[in-house]
Amino acid sequence: MVGFHTAATPPHPPPNVTENAPSTSMEVFLKQRSGQCAVKSVCWIAALAEVAVIISTEHPESWLFKKTLTLLVPLPGSQENIHLSPLFLLGTLMASLGGCIRWYCYRALGNLFTFEMSIRNEHKLVTDGPYGVVRHPGYSGILLAVIGIIFWHASPGSWARECGIFQNTLGRIAGCTYLALTTTILFGLISRMAAEDAALRRVFGVQWDDWARRVPYKLIPWVI
Repeated sequence: MVGFHTAATPPHPPPNVTENAPSTSMEVFLKQRSGQCAVKSVCWIAALAEVAVIISTEHPESWLFKKTLTLLVPLPGSQENIHLSPLFLLGTLMASLGGCIRWYCYRALGNLFTFEMSIRNEHKLVTDGPYGVVRHPGYSGILLAVIGIIFWHASPGSWARECGIFQNTLGRIAGCTYLALTTTILFGLISRMAAEDAALRRVFGVQWDDWARRVPYKLIPWVI
């Protein structure tokens, strides 16, 4: 969860209005911090609920823990099905790696890294560190983190999967909202890469062309 939280949390305040790129409907959506907060909140609530259920299962004699199980386990007894699975471990690895990549990008770009598409007044073209591997490593990191956290929560043995959370209306709404938001955000970020490349090329010209020749891949080395 820490890796995902790092990947989904802006490292700097939004840029000035004069530094923002021209807005599209998708860009306006991506700028909304409420969507980011909603996605993180759903993930943290699910993670903390799973921890609470596991602890409560180990202490069935406690009145408080009995109430916790009643509240968080719609299918009585299903908490016994919570366990680690290969998909859970893969999701944990992906989310952690994605968070590390994003953190590395935050360090490499400094205050040039914003969640909003912008050309800062003091902008410079960073071509080393993670940006010497692919041109958009920040997006590589967030893709890894988001897909990893989906695997984490949807894997066999997880609280959300085993305890009947999606059998009630609130659980379905939360799950569908999360999937809709994350899918839209990821689609928007991927579609933004071409616009970012075009904006940087307009500003830096030959310097950007040289970088694009040296680093031809956008997201995954030797793939795309």
